[in-house]
Amino acid sequence: MNISEIIIIGTAVMFLLGILVVVLVIFQQKQVIQHKLVIQDKDLQLQKERLKAIMQGQEQERKRIAEDLHDEVGAHLSVLKLNLNHLQPLLKNGNGELEQLKETKEFTDTIIQHLRFISQSLHPQALENLGLSKALDSFCNLMNKNRQVQISYKDDGNQYPVDLEKALNIYRVVQELINNIFKHAQATQIEIFYNASPKELKIQVVDNGNGLLLRSLDSSKKKSGSLGLKNIESRLNIIGGSISYLPGTTSGTIAEITVENYQSAGE
Repeated sequence: MNISEIIIIGTAVMFLLGILVVVLVIFQQKQVIQHKLVIQDKDLQLQKERLKAIMQGQEQERKRIAEDLHDEVGAHLSVLKLNLNHLQPLLKNGNGELEQLKETKEFTDTIIQHLRFISQSLHPQALENLGLSKALDSFCNLMNKNRQVQISYKDDGNQYPVDLEKALNIYRVVQELINNIFKHAQATQIEIFYNASPKELKIQVVDNGNGLLLRSLDSSKKKSGSLGLKNIESRLNIIGGSISYLPGTTSGTIAEITVENYQSAGE
């Protein structure tokens, strides 16, 4: 074997060794990247579980407060209203006592109405008893009694049962959207459209406001302290949902919530 053959063979061997080293380095980097991705997935899942636990704790506390308001404060106000009714035959009309009693009764009714609104906002009992669509309809009716903005609710008639955890998070998202409209949009009307298919649930929240809601959402994304938008995104992330924002056809904003595989596991 002459020198030229030895050089050629040595070069080929070095070339193959170089290729082997490159392949090993690429393989090692791939393993490192896969390991990092696995760790990131575990971290994201852990954060998701922690967030879920925090929100479940908040909901339990809300439920406890709502029950206390309904059972204790509500019961006392009902007794007060009953006592006022019993006082009516004992009072005379000449000195304005009946008029004062009437005003007190109306004020008591107003307090009871506000109490019901607060109690339902804290914990929507209709959600467990009647399902998501009826609970949203009931919420809209309550809001119409306490706000200047008129809210209309329409569903497509497809009453597929919604998983309770997903239903609660969707309900809270709709609540937060309406609160944002009150704060930023200067709307006079809000329309909520509920559309359900066997695999997908879509809810549109449409307002006729000034369109500033879109700007507020864009600015909120740049702020670390924007709790409203974060709550919406966090709740939808927990249940595998998404939300999109579009300008309305004439004015205002359209927010569309989409949740796939939303039905109870047993359905």
